[in-house]
Amino acid sequence: MRKQRHIHPWYGAILVGLLCVVSGRVNAQQQPVTTLPLDHMFDAHPASAGADSLIHVSLWQRSPWTGVPSAPRTTSLALTSPTGSEALAWGARVWSDVAGPTRMAGAHAGLVYRTRWTNDLNLAFGLGLGWTQFAVDGNRVTLEQAGDPALLDAYQAVGVPDASAGLMVSNQRLKLAVSAGHILGSDLPVYDGTSLDSRLASHLKALLSYRFSSGDWGWTPIVQYQHLRPIPAEWSAALRVDRKEGAWVMGGYRSAGAGHFGAGVRINDQLTFSYNRNWAMGSLARVLGGGHEIVLAFTVPR
Repeated sequence: MRKQRHIHPWYGAILVGLLCVVSGRVNAQQQPVTTLPLDHMFDAHPASAGADSLIHVSLWQRSPWTGVPSAPRTTSLALTSPTGSEALAWGARVWSDVAGPTRMAGAHAGLVYRTRWTNDLNLAFGLGLGWTQFAVDGNRVTLEQAGDPALLDAYQAVGVPDASAGLMVSNQRLKLAVSAGHILGSDLPVYDGTSLDSRLASHLKALLSYRFSSGDWGWTPIVQYQHLRPIPAEWSAALRVDRKEGAWVMGGYRSAGAGHFGAGVRINDQLTFSYNRNWAMGSLARVLGGGHEIVLAFTVPR
């Protein structure tokens, strides 16, 4: 870091974790990791739109680190829909991620091309374009030296174009998706006038799930992977057990040192609700506390 600062409790940890100040360069924060990926896939994987011929709407909120003041909070609203062509679908999302004095928000829309790869598998390619805004509220940070040019005592916000892309192989049981976010690597001139350079760092995400079934019961192992350099790669594994796909329970573990357990229910043919309780493990458990993740999904009747 350029200078030693006195920052309100936990803001320092949040700023370091989200801005990743490394060797004079600032990489924008890592995209949130979801523990309910099957309930709002378009938020992470742009090629997932159009997996069926229905219109889907999902509202996702994630609140980790409940033991930390001004902890991160992510909210997203996504819409996916088919088009007049069987080969094309589209999706759009707006989202906001707030953590202490930092905030990211964006709006993205994407187009998906789908084709049959084999008799049983579909192949989809998705490309999304949009706008991402990054903001730092310097008024909410107390510096040891007032007027430090590395973080001015003012609200600073910049917006840049953004893009994502991904591939997905799927059928009724299998979902295999690989996606890249922030692929433009746009500069974020928040620190103009200083030696600090900042940009949106590209993300790599992958998901693999397969639903096994016997009679009325099904069980779905879910494996996820995410990497943002220079942050170490993270993986997670979960098992979801359902009865006739109308109600389910699930539990899992993240390599970052967190576990989760939750449940979901299909209220009717159109509406589903899912909830996961997350908790930190190890030495940080008493500090970070647990977290909550909720997805409310709606399918527009045909």
